[in-house]
Amino acid sequence: MSALPELACQYCGHRNTGADSRCAHCGAPLRAAVDAVRSAAEKLPAQAAEVAEKVGGEAKRFVDKAYPRWQWRAAGVLGLLMVVAVVWGLRSCSPSLPSLAQGSAPVRAMPDLLRTAATCQPLDSGGQREKCVIAATDPMLFGNIAGGRDLTFYAELLPQDRLADSISRWRGAGGTALVDGPVYAAIGPSATVWYADTRTGFRLETSNFAGRTGAQTFLSRAGLVR
Repeated sequence: MSALPELACQYCGHRNTGADSRCAHCGAPLRAAVDAVRSAAEKLPAQAAEVAEKVGGEAKRFVDKAYPRWQWRAAGVLGLLMVVAVVWGLRSCSPSLPSLAQGSAPVRAMPDLLRTAATCQPLDSGGQREKCVIAATDPMLFGNIAGGRDLTFYAELLPQDRLADSISRWRGAGGTALVDGPVYAAIGPSATVWYADTRTGFRLETSNFAGRTGAQTFLSRAGLVR
């Protein structure tokens, strides 16, 4: 019996029996075997895609059944609210910028208007004495009340006995007292400002103003005398 055509060797054309898987003449795979491998290879991607589609569909049905879509949406909204709450909590727990910028004890004892207008630097390591400057262009000095110059003043916190000594010296220096009580405020002979608050221990002394009127205007603008 002659060999079937599909068992002819694809390389040398030798005819082989139906029981052969390779060519008896050259050893090459027979056409039938090659066709079978090619057919299997061609079917594999389609089978794999079919399996993947089936697995994906089963997974989606499981997720949809276990966790309905409204639960996923609710979880997303809850996550967003948690992020907002964390951000808000961090902001509310953080110290505000003004509190960070208040500086040493003498600076914190100043009225807000004066503290905002002045730039201060400490004069001692204990943070009890500051040298402060108000720029000539600052609204605090409008009207040329400081003679067109920057105004320098010294601020400090003193114990009650030392503060009482300062007030006593000022009283004997020939200044004009505007307030004399728990708060002492006066204008010195050379148009300087002397200020002391016995309730807090805060003491302030300025450089010269253009005149007595300018010094009095400063006391009012700075919130030291009302």
